[in-house]
Amino acid sequence: MKKRSAVWMLAVFLAWTSLSITDAAPVGRDTTASATDPRLDMVAALQAMSPHPSLGDQAKVFGRFVGTWDGEYTEYSKEGEETRSSGEWIFGWVMDGRAVQDLFIIHPSAAHNDAYMGTTLRYFDPKSGTWSVIFIDPENDAVETLTGGAVGDDRIVLLSPNADGKQRRWSFLEIRPDSWVFRDEVSLDGGKTWRLREEDQMKRRGAPASARWHLTAGRRPAPMSGGLVASTGTSTTRTLEGSPWIAAP
Repeated sequence: MKKRSAVWMLAVFLAWTSLSITDAAPVGRDTTASATDPRLDMVAALQAMSPHPSLGDQAKVFGRFVGTWDGEYTEYSKEGEETRSSGEWIFGWVMDGRAVQDLFIIHPSAAHNDAYMGTTLRYFDPKSGTWSVIFIDPENDAVETLTGGAVGDDRIVLLSPNADGKQRRWSFLEIRPDSWVFRDEVSLDGGKTWRLREEDQMKRRGAPASARWHLTAGRRPAPMSGGLVASTGTSTTRTLEGSPWIAAP
C-alpha cells in the first residue's frame, strides 16, 4: 500500500510538472512570461544541465536522448487499423541530474483535435541495477510503471509488472545519434505473445534528412516471432520481434 501511495503521489507531481513545463514549451507557451515570472520557479529549479556523477555509465542509457525529437507516430487498433499523427518528444535531465524527464507531445490533427501531452520520469535504481519508469497521462487519468534497461548498445527494453497476465513492453530500438524507433506493445498471456499498439519513428531536430528509419514499403508489423536479422542487397532489413525495418539510404 505504501508503494502504491508513493507512486500516485509521484504521479500527481509529474502531472503538475508537465502542466507547468507547458508554459515554457512550444505547445501552449505563455510568450509574455519572463525569466523572473514566479510561475517558472519550479521549472527552473527542476532542470539540470548534466547527469549526477553517481550515475556513472548508466547516465548514457537515457542521457543520449536529451534534446528535442520530431516524430511520426502510428497507432494500431485491436482490429489492425492504423492512425497516424506527428509530434515531438523532449528529454532533459532533472532533479540534480538524478533523473531524466520527458514530454511526449502529439500535434493536433484529424485524429487528435487537441494537442496531447504526457510525461515520463526515469531514474536508475542501483540496488536492482535497473531503470524505473513512471509515465503519467493526465488527459486519460492513467499511470504506467515499468522497469528495465539497455540491451546492447542500440536497444532499451522496459516491462510493466505482470498483472493477471496483462503486461506492457516499451522498446527503444535502432538507437542512433540522430534517430531511433519506439514501440509500445501489450501482452494478455503473460508475455507469450505481444500485440503492437504503437510505433514511432523519431528524428533529432536539426539532424540531416538522411537520419531516418521507415517501415518496409507494403509491409505491416507482424505478430511476435523473435528477433531476426537478414540482409537484402545493399539495405538491411531487421525483423525485431516481428517488425521489419529498413535503414534509409
